[in-house]
Amino acid sequence: MLPEIIIAILVITILAVIGYASFHQKKKSEEIKQSTIELLKQYGEFSHEHKQNLFKINDKTYQILFFYVPTNAELTINSKKIWEVRDASKSNLIDQTHFLKSNQTKIVVVYPTTVKIKRYINENELEFVSYKKPFYEMYVVRHFELIELLKENIL
Repeated sequence: MLPEIIIAILVITILAVIGYASFHQKKKSEEIKQSTIELLKQYGEFSHEHKQNLFKINDKTYQILFFYVPTNAELTINSKKIWEVRDASKSNLIDQTHFLKSNQTKIVVVYPTTVKIKRYINENELEFVSYKKPFYEMYVVRHFELIELLKENIL
């Protein structure tokens, strides 16, 4: 009977730790999204229409997309539609066809990672992504770089 109680306590503890970590991650994600929206409202008009976040500044409208990349994981943009998220133990290829389907110019806010984002220019050339330089009709910006993009009036 004692081993069953110990096992039950261990299982409950593990589930509680996993639940807390998941809750904390979701809470942090929501905080970053909300602070990003508040920042955008300071520089232009932000609206949510037809399940899309839209930001209007200098008579141009951008679709705002949020893309989660875990802390200390690397994002590499292999092509417009295939993105790779790599952490210490594994690599995931993500098909972004649905994510990027609209024809509108986009600002993709990558969070909470602080690692530099890379992209392939061709099969064997790689470059670091700069929030100042759009490609594939989008600006890819880490969440803490967004204020610089707005302050420098790049849009």
